[in-house]
Amino acid sequence: MKLTAIVKRGVAAGTVLTPHRHAGGYFVASMSRFQKDYIPVEKEHELLDYVLRGYSIRMSNPRVKNHRAASLIRPESVITTP
Repeated sequence: MKLTAIVKRGVAAGTVLTPHRHAGGYFVASMSRFQKDYIPVEKEHELLDYVLRGYSIRMSNPRVKNHRAASLIRPESVITTP
């Protein structure tokens, strides 16, 4: 299952975001934007379980200047495709 999100506003509207891999090699699920609430996840496919339980995930697009840094994307904005 592939997880993506589409930027809806601003200069980079239409940009596709994917789960952001942090420097430690992990992905992040969280109920808030605060680092103390981060749940590190090793495999990208494990993020789907968190999204289905209402967690937001950090997503980015390293090829787009405005979206290289990870944004916290709400579960209702995450698109799942097989």
